[in-house]
Amino acid sequence: MPWQLLLSSGILEKSGIKPHWTDYHGGTGLLAQALHDGDLDIGVLLTEGAVQGIDKGKTFKIFSFYVDSSLTWGIHVPANSDFQSVSDIEGKRYAISRFGSGSHLMAIIDAKARGWSTENMKFEVIDNLAGARESFQYGDSDIFLWEKFTTKSLVDSGEFRRVGERKTPFSCFVICVSDKAFEEKKEAVLTTINALFQQVNQFIASTDKVKRISEFYHLKPEDVEAWLKDVNWTSRPHLNQAMLQTTIDTLGVLNLVSENLKVDHLVGPIEELEK
Repeated sequence: MPWQLLLSSGILEKSGIKPHWTDYHGGTGLLAQALHDGDLDIGVLLTEGAVQGIDKGKTFKIFSFYVDSSLTWGIHVPANSDFQSVSDIEGKRYAISRFGSGSHLMAIIDAKARGWSTENMKFEVIDNLAGARESFQYGDSDIFLWEKFTTKSLVDSGEFRRVGERKTPFSCFVICVSDKAFEEKKEAVLTTINALFQQVNQFIASTDKVKRISEFYHLKPEDVEAWLKDVNWTSRPHLNQAMLQTTIDTLGVLNLVSENLKVDHLVGPIEELEK
């Protein structure tokens, strides 16, 4: 929402910047690739996806956390299935957007936390939420982990059933900048990110957050109020290196990043933003 308010404010245009926003419904993997390919200059990525993307050689860096809170993932099954609780899904088939994605990672984190074997977990790649709905419909998968409020309308309508939840063990969203953009459009990048955090602080202080979010995203006000209780936007550009190390450690235990990955390899020059 702060991004949308920034884009509609005209502030960037006054600085000579012509912003263009794109939603990537395929998730973090597509965003990481777009940053690498130069299709995006700045992206908001799930922390774990950003870390994995850079570790795999994608040419972008993490410049700041966007939120300091975890993300709550809903554990979903088809509403017409026989699965009534989380204990019923052990050993069943997971729908994931792609290997290495948040839905893949959180499926493994959840299984490990419950003491289940992760050696022979079954995954069905479905690309996005629409793919998960189709996979459930045709019986190709049994479980799908996705942000709980994004899928709540499907739970309310009786298409999905949420049988559990799992929070990420680290702050969930970071702002990333492509190496090419920082080299070629440095001042525009810095201006944009600093303007964003000014918008964040204005939004945090506003009294009509619930109304604005519910109207923009077509959500029930009571759902927005519940969601806001779990969200803590970052108020200024910063890199919590300890949190990034926690992310590396979590991914390392699951063998999803290189053994020698260091925080310094992931981050951009935060001091440029803090000037």
